[in-house]
Amino acid sequence: MWSAETSQGFESRKIKYLLPKYTRGRGLEIGCGMEKAFPHFIGLDNGHHFGQGAADLICNADDLSLFADRSVDFVFSSHVLEHMESVGETLNEWGRVIRPGGYLCLYVPSANLYPKCGEYGANPDHKHDFYPGDIEKELNTSAYSWMIVESEERGEGDEYSLFIVAQKGYGKVVKPSGKSACVVRFGAFGDMLQAALVFPRLKEQGYHVTVMTTAVGEQILRDDPFVDDFYILDRDQVPNLELGAFWAVQKTRFDKWVQLSESIEGTLLALPGRPNHGWPHSARKMAMKLNYHEWTAALAEVPFSPCQLFYPDSSEVESARQRLSGGFNIVWALAGSSFHKFTPFLDPVIARILLEMPEATIYLVGDEFCKVLEQGWEEEERVVRLSGEISIRETLAMAQAANLVIGPETGVLNSVAFTESVSKILMMSHSSVNNLAKHFIKCQALVPVDTPCYPCHRLHYSDEHCFRDKESGAALCAQNISAAMIYDAVVKVYRYWRARK
Repeated sequence: MWSAETSQGFESRKIKYLLPKYTRGRGLEIGCGMEKAFPHFIGLDNGHHFGQGAADLICNADDLSLFADRSVDFVFSSHVLEHMESVGETLNEWGRVIRPGGYLCLYVPSANLYPKCGEYGANPDHKHDFYPGDIEKELNTSAYSWMIVESEERGEGDEYSLFIVAQKGYGKVVKPSGKSACVVRFGAFGDMLQAALVFPRLKEQGYHVTVMTTAVGEQILRDDPFVDDFYILDRDQVPNLELGAFWAVQKTRFDKWVQLSESIEGTLLALPGRPNHGWPHSARKMAMKLNYHEWTAALAEVPFSPCQLFYPDSSEVESARQRLSGGFNIVWALAGSSFHKFTPFLDPVIARILLEMPEATIYLVGDEFCKVLEQGWEEEERVVRLSGEISIRETLAMAQAANLVIGPETGVLNSVAFTESVSKILMMSHSSVNNLAKHFIKCQALVPVDTPCYPCHRLHYSDEHCFRDKESGAALCAQNISAAMIYDAVVKVYRYWRARK
């Protein structure tokens, strides 16, 4: 509760780590005073008490004429609304600038916990007392429709306030009942797909599952039937140095907290600059030999069980079927997240496949940078160049519908790890077979020969710690998986396909 000794200023610090879910993008902090809650907020203040302070713009809280209608993603104010002459007019002005679907986040003194107007200790500039439910009533009669997302009276520690979040343009929110779990995973496509194996197990245990991730993660997982909700964070929305404090607050909001960030990279794959990146090679092999899937399940405290990891929607399934031929379809993922994840033998293997497998069509997939690897095949109808032309979801849907998927340690291979109808050829680079491919179904994991540094259990952002072949420029692990090894693996799948045709 409030006391004159302990409740002095910087109120937004008390609830800042509850805000990120609702404050993505471009938005306003009204009455920011001497500091903004987060750097990306546009700070507004009238300057009466602190001058410029942390404000980006000086203006009155009830006059946002500098901003067009529906021009911001959110408005946040802490201990401001009680100072306004007209609560209704102020809320309408704040609502005016928020886009449909955006959020209004309010933190105001509770009349149950703070002296009322005119009482001893009350701020003499306060013009209104707010009890629980009062602001919700104001929003219900405002010029805009609102859905109340959060509403709580907070009186623990030195708090004495109401915290209200409303989403513009939506109806009544239905709060989930029962147990709740939050799975935290930031990372690339493959990381998200590895995390997906725990969602069905958590649902079996009766949890409402929220995934805290980035927009990239949500893109991959958006149609997963075992995910109930997403908590999306933009890049650096919460500064890295504050993530620990942010997670500590969020953890209290769920019954179960599954922290998978850096569960593989940083733990079982050493990051440059970290102490384990410089460990002796033998020590890394000893310490980082766990299977990624088993380790992920252990962190979630669920049993490991192979399951579908990517869920395309019906339009993506149909698009994949139309794109693929009626013959032997090969989806070849050209590269991974760094230079050691590509093969220098792409062209000779493709040439031999075309000569000796007349039913084969090869679909080359990757990002925009992979277009350079596709050069030379422009005139060949049975080599379909798709790098940078289709989305990652379209790529993963094609992989699920193909006969064979080839590639290095990438999200494309992860997406079909446990898909029984698809054969896989996985070219190992920095992980061991036990790390990644132990539970892959119908998979030939190709291991580089005569490569003392394999597996290095390291992430590489440069070639400082990675040996390269002088002639091809490829990483030694990629160079030492020969064209013959790749082609022989393709032949095995092709013969099996023909025998069943």
